Amino acid sequence: MIEGYLIKYRNYLWVVKGCEHFNDYVIAYPRYDIVNQLKIKSMDRALSIARKLEVMRYSDCLKLEVPLLRRDEVEEVLNPFNRGLWPDLPQEVNLILEGLNPNELGEVGLTGSYLISTLLKGIKPRDVDLIIKDVGVGFKVYEKLKEFRWKGITKPLEGIDEFEGCDLKTRVMLLRSRVLEGVIGNTVYSVRVLSCKEDVRPTCVEDYELFSGELTIVESVSSYVMPYTYIAESSLGRVLVRSLRMRYSEIPIGVRLLVSDCRLEKYFNNLTCINLDMCYASIYS
Repeated sequence: MIEGYLIKYRNYLWVVKGCEHFNDYVIAYPRYDIVNQLKIKSMDRALSIARKLEVMRYSDCLKLEVPLLRRDEVEEVLNPFNRGLWPDLPQEVNLILEGLNPNELGEVGLTGSYLISTLLKGIKPRDVDLIIKDVGVGFKVYEKLKEFRWKGITKPLEGIDEFEGCDLKTRVMLLRSRVLEGVIGNTVYSVRVLSCKEDVRPTCVEDYELFSGELTIVESVSSYVMPYTYIAESSLGRVLVRSLRMRYSEIPIGVRLLVSDCRLEKYFNNLTCINLDMCYASIYS
């Protein structure tokens, strides 16, 4: 189970987060309330549910409290790559996948509301969320999306109603340069390219401290493949910056971010990295 898989546990459907998980536990967040047929939109609400169900656990490896579900207690797994679970997709989305051969199409999964709508009738399909687990296939799709944006076939997402972790201006400005997320025809789409390998355990954090200050993105290490990784200039000198959140994909070179209370994580392999996932960031100008 990797990023994008949906699992049933205690009257909720949880979305698996990231590529790295433990032998007996999987990191996942509640995303849909099965009983009330509702989407859980905010991270605060998701964490509140996880605490109520007593699955929030401190990981000494991650030096962080996260929702950990025991693998042997998961009631059902929805595999995004099982096309037998898919509903019909809007024709515009099929344009994005045109040109992929059958083997390459097998690397493309469907998650989010379109997949959930086949199980929960109260959830109406809204955005088409695709995940791609082969980086080579992801590159082909990414190049097509760049071409589509240049030709005006797709356009940036507008009318943002959710910008958790940053301000509205920052969310909108980053969306303008992002082709992995946008609108094609009348359909909102997102494409998440993964770098997940089978049975990878988390890299343990040796220590961390909180960092606040300015980051200037000077180099892209992995801007369209998750985890999204950059090199930034900062008061610490050059430092790696990383995120699992799609809002921080495709950050243009030269962008200056003002961040507060980010985890500056130090790993046992002597790597140091600023984690954008649980702090506040805004474009600085």
